[in-house]
Amino acid sequence: MPPAHVLVVEDDVRLRGLVREALEATGHRVTAVETGGEALELALDGGIDLVLLDLNLPDVEGIEVARRLADEEVPIVMLTARGDVASRVEGLYAGAADYVTKPFELQELLARVHVRLRERGAGEAVVEHAGLRLQADVRTLWAGDAQATLPEREAELLRLLLSHPGRVFSREDLEARLYGEDLPESNTVEVFVYQLRRRIRSLGVADPIRTVRGKGYTVL
Repeated sequence: MPPAHVLVVEDDVRLRGLVREALEATGHRVTAVETGGEALELALDGGIDLVLLDLNLPDVEGIEVARRLADEEVPIVMLTARGDVASRVEGLYAGAADYVTKPFELQELLARVHVRLRERGAGEAVVEHAGLRLQADVRTLWAGDAQATLPEREAELLRLLLSHPGRVFSREDLEARLYGEDLPESNTVEVFVYQLRRRIRSLGVADPIRTVRGKGYTVL
């Protein structure tokens, strides 16, 4: 599974640090915040693959954050000390995909994250947009009857762009998603985009990838 961008929303500084370290150790990119307001700003801006969300926050309650993110199609795993059934049900109805009760073992949390990311990735195995059809698991790109086989990281980069039309991905964000902590040479993403554009045009369709000056890449 490629590295994901996980948003950790937890007001306990010690727990926030432990969760962040555990996720980064498995190759994920992590943004950690302590308030619901910060979480909403980041998640609504795009580029987040999963949210670990504490139920009790100092400003906006975790339930309200989950409700506001319900249309973003980002899996949410609730973290809370409330273990009663009513609280679990409330969180699930608000849009949470899973529920972990404190105290928890980090290995269990990592397993829950892995399952939710795997489920999300399975739903994106075939992506269609702008006259293109990408089957990411076998790295095959179609335009009508014409097809091309892509290298692994080119296929993943194109999957990210096609899955989120209109969203701008920065070079740094794409590098983190493709490589995790083992960052490549500075122009690697530019090379991948150049190669993808050539391959797409060779299939006889217009290239949908756009460069947003000073910001990154998107597809129209």
